[in-house]
Amino acid sequence: MVGAVGTVALLVAWQLLSATVLHAGGTVPGPVEIVRQLGRDGAGLYLVNAEVTVSAAVQGYIYGNLAAIVLGVVALVVPALGRPITHLGVFSYCLPIVAIGPVLAIVFPADLSRVLLAGLSVFFTTLVATTAGLRAADQASVDLVTAHGGGRWTVVRKVRAMAALPSLFAGLQVAAPAALLGAIIGEYIGADSGLGVLMISSQQSMQIERTWAVALVGAALAGLAFLVVGLVSRLLLPWSTHLTAAAMAGPVTPARGRAASAVHGAVGLVIGVAAIVGVWFAFLASTGVSPFIGRSPLDVLHFLLAAPPAGRADPRDHLLALSLTTLGDAVLGLLTGVVAALVVASAFALSPVARNALMSAVLALRAIPMVAMAPLLVLVAGRGSASVAVIGGLVTFFPTLVGVLAALRRIPKDSADLMAAYAAGRWRLFVTVQAPVALSALVSSLRVAAPLAFTGALLAEWLATGQGLGYDMILSMTSARYDLLWTEVVIVTVLSFAVFALVGLAERAVAGMYRGSAPADAPTRSLVSTLEPAA
Repeated sequence: MVGAVGTVALLVAWQLLSATVLHAGGTVPGPVEIVRQLGRDGAGLYLVNAEVTVSAAVQGYIYGNLAAIVLGVVALVVPALGRPITHLGVFSYCLPIVAIGPVLAIVFPADLSRVLLAGLSVFFTTLVATTAGLRAADQASVDLVTAHGGGRWTVVRKVRAMAALPSLFAGLQVAAPAALLGAIIGEYIGADSGLGVLMISSQQSMQIERTWAVALVGAALAGLAFLVVGLVSRLLLPWSTHLTAAAMAGPVTPARGRAASAVHGAVGLVIGVAAIVGVWFAFLASTGVSPFIGRSPLDVLHFLLAAPPAGRADPRDHLLALSLTTLGDAVLGLLTGVVAALVVASAFALSPVARNALMSAVLALRAIPMVAMAPLLVLVAGRGSASVAVIGGLVTFFPTLVGVLAALRRIPKDSADLMAAYAAGRWRLFVTVQAPVALSALVSSLRVAAPLAFTGALLAEWLATGQGLGYDMILSMTSARYDLLWTEVVIVTVLSFAVFALVGLAERAVAGMYRGSAPADAPTRSLVSTLEPAA
């Protein structure tokens, strides 16, 4: 009841602000004006375009999830393939769909590129959920099947498959809005119809109410998909409505010394790069891409290292400046989202009234693909650095908020009892116990959010600022500078992975702080180790 009141209060505040403080700008209509626009346009306009977008999203959702589930099972059953599949998944997550979108747009027809982007958007989430679920099986049951002569595949069929279902459905639920995001991004880059095309055209023609209406239709579809998968999960799995603690925590892995960790990381990096290069060559060979369009890893390397062209401007001259611009934009968005998430999480921890009133609205917003709302955000924030901060901040806000809120609720019982014995108030409990406990979750959430920050930065550069790699990739695609386009995709992916890896080092450092004086061979749990192949 309190959550419903909070949601209604937000809608009323939105309407009042649009009619008063925000009225002069004219870029934020109230809910009443948006509903009127929906009525003026008629349902047909939105249904026709929504059908195109949803069709691509559903196809991508099916293909991407099937690929993730199959590879997750293969990684467990065939240990030799576990590490390449692991690193393939991580690299796919660090590859912003806004970066690979232009490449897919020039290689495939618009309809197929949308499906591929939707599939790529769900792949990593479902791969993580599948792997975590398969490894969450009861070890005693696994040992029993093994003792009776069952192999790895038998263990999967008899034990692990059922144990994986709660985690798998949790991943499928998160992936549902992501599939819609991938389809809409594909429509931004190149398509004739769809919600993405309608939103871009409405924004560029300054049809403000229609832009908001399209955005809300997309948000409603994303939320509906999220709810439907959740409902199916509850109907099929009445015995388990949420992810088990073991699945959430990931597999137990032995803590390594510094030298062993460095060697393990280096070997993993080499294997990961080899897997990516192999997939790249296989992609070019299997699709039959014209040499005029497609570029192999060797072509990109040659482009970067070749001598400057005589008598012509070197297209590589601005790559460093463009890369630094995009890196700065990603960091700006990441910091904005993290600070906002910390403020909201702290407010919820200190004020149960605020938490109860607004939590339902926050959870509903989590299902909305914020990157797909970029044209709307540009309309409101303008075409400067504010758009970079807003777009990047929103796409990183929710992963950080969810992780930190979950940690703030997990107060160690002995610490809570001690604070209660001293009659400590909410503020003292927050500062002394909750905030330190949430530090590890914050760093883990940053690792999830960092690649998303690059997606937000690229989209903001393309739609708002006209700077950085995001804008230059679109120029390279439209001017047939394919050497430069493929190279820029590689650079963005490397930057994204570098930030991902740096945050991973910070995560390990924080985990070491919490281990304290634990022996070197003490088992530790890591969110990142969810995908790590068992030794």
